[in-house]
Amino acid sequence: MSVNTDIRKKAKKGIDRADDTTVKMILAMLEVQEKETEEETAFEKEILRRIDDYEQGKVIPISLEELEKRVRNNHTKRMQSHK
Repeated sequence: MSVNTDIRKKAKKGIDRADDTTVKMILAMLEVQEKETEEETAFEKEILRRIDDYEQGKVIPISLEELEKRVRNNHTKRMQSHK
């Protein structure tokens, strides 16, 4: 029997004997872990999509310096339009 199977059996027995508060805490931890897994999967899919877009020439990369320049220009324009 693998360690993983032993741990799962012990956990299941523990849950069966646990009070409601403990079971709710365990459920909350499992829900957080599931949400994190879903978020990681969505993030990974987005990264792969962006890499694919880059490789297909759908996006043009810019340098950090160019990005900073654009941000500064946009900020300056916004500040001037609020005067």
